[in-house]
Amino acid sequence: MFTPEEKELLSKYVTSTEANVYAVKGMEGMAGAAYARYSRAKGGFRETLLKEFIKEGMVDPKHAGELIERILIAYGDDSVGELEGAHVSFEKVTMLAAKEIEDRRIGGSPIEQSTRYVLYDQKDEQGNWLYYRGEELLHTSFGAQYVATMDFLFQTYAGLVEPLKAYLEHQKPLEEAEYDINGDGVKERFSELTDERHKKDFTRTYTFELRAKACDILRYLLPIGTVTNVGMFGNGRFYQNLISYLQTTDLPENHTIATGVLSALGEVIPMYVRRAKRSEYSASIRRVMHELVGQLGLSGADVSPEPQYSLLDKASTVESLIAKGNSVREALAEAQDIHTIAAMVYPYAACSLQAIIGSVMSMSPEVRQSIVATYLGSRAHRRDRPGRALEDGYPYTFDLLTDFGVYKDLQRHRMATQQRQLFTTEHGFIVPDELVAIGKREEVLACVRKSEDLYATIKEHNPELAQYAALHGHLIRWTIGLNDRAAMHMFELRSTPQGHPNYRKAAQLMHAEVAKQSPWRAEAMQFVDYNDYYWSRADSEAAQRVKEVKLDNRNK
Repeated sequence: MFTPEEKELLSKYVTSTEANVYAVKGMEGMAGAAYARYSRAKGGFRETLLKEFIKEGMVDPKHAGELIERILIAYGDDSVGELEGAHVSFEKVTMLAAKEIEDRRIGGSPIEQSTRYVLYDQKDEQGNWLYYRGEELLHTSFGAQYVATMDFLFQTYAGLVEPLKAYLEHQKPLEEAEYDINGDGVKERFSELTDERHKKDFTRTYTFELRAKACDILRYLLPIGTVTNVGMFGNGRFYQNLISYLQTTDLPENHTIATGVLSALGEVIPMYVRRAKRSEYSASIRRVMHELVGQLGLSGADVSPEPQYSLLDKASTVESLIAKGNSVREALAEAQDIHTIAAMVYPYAACSLQAIIGSVMSMSPEVRQSIVATYLGSRAHRRDRPGRALEDGYPYTFDLLTDFGVYKDLQRHRMATQQRQLFTTEHGFIVPDELVAIGKREEVLACVRKSEDLYATIKEHNPELAQYAALHGHLIRWTIGLNDRAAMHMFELRSTPQGHPNYRKAAQLMHAEVAKQSPWRAEAMQFVDYNDYYWSRADSEAAQRVKEVKLDNRNK
């Protein structure tokens, strides 16, 4: 039991001085250390707080900081770093950098400005279109081409907004639209409404639906160098790993972001990120793997007329090895090695996973071992961790060739293992049917040509920087490994009516591939929606208006 005086002190920092379940408040940057300390104390959190953290009637930051430092030294920051967190905003970062940030899967929860709802047809306060202007791109021999190309892309994008809106309005006139705007389960037309609030909500829903559809279509022309905003909540361990990763990559933009994150968190949770530093081990592995894969002849891109959703057939590898005289046991073991080695090669190649597997199968044991040795490198300590290829072995491994937009939407699934190759313009481009329908095919192709010319120019100097030139409509290669539960979550969620048509199609086709291998597993994923919804946002937006009315009425 606490004394009245102690309760008064504690009430500033906990929601209850008596209950067994309570929340901590007003201890940003310090609660994690307090929790770590009380894990080895006899009493509870409140007792630990009174005994070790409260000084002269309040939590003393200096005293707490010293305690945090001692705790991190004594306990190690791997686990303690997960007990403290912070919100960080990453603004005016490129969509390339956003993917690098969001791909640090564990411990961070991101939300990104969406190209499905935001039009990029306005310039910023300096009169510039919304693309990255780093010195590593502007102050080069191709700087003028970069600016001219990016300006052209955004000018074309902006110029297509109104023609596309007019086309969509013609396809779905206001007077023909139907929404369940009052929540009674019956869709009605505007002319059937009498309530002024319902008329206003109907018009708002219609306007938003057409705008969202225009965004879905036009985003194909946005370059990956477009700037965006990302909000993130993460724990200390996540941020330490993120900063280290960004410092380790070869992109100057990432280095700038890493410096910014370290500075910002230095004012909030400084002790949890101070050990972040560049990993020379990882940097070396990436460099030598790119060199090795180039020597193996696997860095050439394959062009496809359409997206691909290939489910790896692991049994075929085993069958091929058995046909060569291996026993079943030997074939299973060798197939596992082949697939893992192929996963090691994949991020540094530009061709399909199946092509890489075929190449690895034909390699001598010595060449295979050289890939393994190169990928693992020379580890100085346990924190020198190899990449995600060592997570190979999922029931389903998909090799995907999708547009960047689909990748962005599906990449957010963290209960999986994903690896991607460098973004490129060399696999092909998807031209939206609607832009062809309004007679703008040549304008689109002009954007594609300029993007591809810029990409080729920059690639000669730096393949990493060349990624900024690729468009959302360009196809990229990436793999995703899923177990049954993760596959169920992804396919059911990403096939819902309000989803983008292309990632809905991806979810449907991937589910169909699972069905070929195991019908009962596919049947268990019973909420995969195979229907087609061209106007995908209609019902969800109408439902949103109904919720807003209920909220307004309740607040009154």
